[in-house]
Amino acid sequence: MRRAQAREANRRALLNAASALIGREGAAVRLEAIAAAAGLTTGAIYSIFGSKSDLMVAVLADEISRIDLAIHPGYDPALPLDAVIDRYVRTWITTYSGYSKAQTAFELHLLLSALENEDLRRKLAEMLDAEIGQLARLLENRVIDPARPSERTTPQQGMAIAKATKAILTGFGLRGPFMTDISDLARQSCLALTALVRTPPGAPAEH
Repeated sequence: MRRAQAREANRRALLNAASALIGREGAAVRLEAIAAAAGLTTGAIYSIFGSKSDLMVAVLADEISRIDLAIHPGYDPALPLDAVIDRYVRTWITTYSGYSKAQTAFELHLLLSALENEDLRRKLAEMLDAEIGQLARLLENRVIDPARPSERTTPQQGMAIAKATKAILTGFGLRGPFMTDISDLARQSCLALTALVRTPPGAPAEH
């Protein structure tokens, strides 16, 4: 038990050190610097994460999981589609508004590094696909229009809205440091996605 606790403590120390250093110095920061900032050796990085790319992906996954932990527990299955989208976006805004400049810079550096590193790009793609899949499942089987409660989102519609929502929020996240207040515009933009699955009155419902 102590060994597992020590490993988890070392893992957390490396994640925190990597996030801070990469955000401040860029993705080219040396592993030795990350290990030193965590009070560990580079051997600990390879033992826990396997490679620098895996460490970088783990840092981003850790930050994303904080949003997921705030969003997913306690979601009422009876919530309609627009309420789920609104709650998701509000939680995303609250989380990202507390981000430091270093955290935002880290994500930018990571994305730029992935353009030149095929292994990193593949791992990021797998992680982001899993994140979209999780959101898609949250959006499935939701009432689209309260006036027609029998019409609910299909898995395909949930996936389409999840992809569009993540694309919108990613764009706002990148522009956030240069805009005075993105919260209302981000919410309205994502809520407008319900139009993708709404059936016009009088039109036959799609199945």
